[in-house]
Amino acid sequence: MCAMWRLQVAFCIASVLLSLSSAAESKARSCSEVRQAYSAKGFSLVDVPHQEISGEHLRFCPQGYTCCTLEMEENLNQQSKLDFENLVENSSQSMRTTFSHQAQEV
Repeated sequence: MCAMWRLQVAFCIASVLLSLSSAAESKARSCSEVRQAYSAKGFSLVDVPHQEISGEHLRFCPQGYTCCTLEMEENLNQQSKLDFENLVENSSQSMRTTFSHQAQEV
């Protein structure tokens, strides 16, 4: 279960980061589209560069020139974990309710 959870979190992070980085591809030097997308997710623009930077130290974002920073990866990682945990909690709550109702009927 833990390995599945980690895989799901990694997949969520990768999806978000790839969508953010592909937005930057249309403007090779400017990070304005990534800044807009990151801000739309509720994050502060303080962590987002205005121009592409080297991503050689990053784990999920492109390691070439990118608009992603380590702080952005960490923020998106935390958000992905919270989103996934909430999804699991909501799903398990629904199952608990269903089982509880079925047990009461028996």
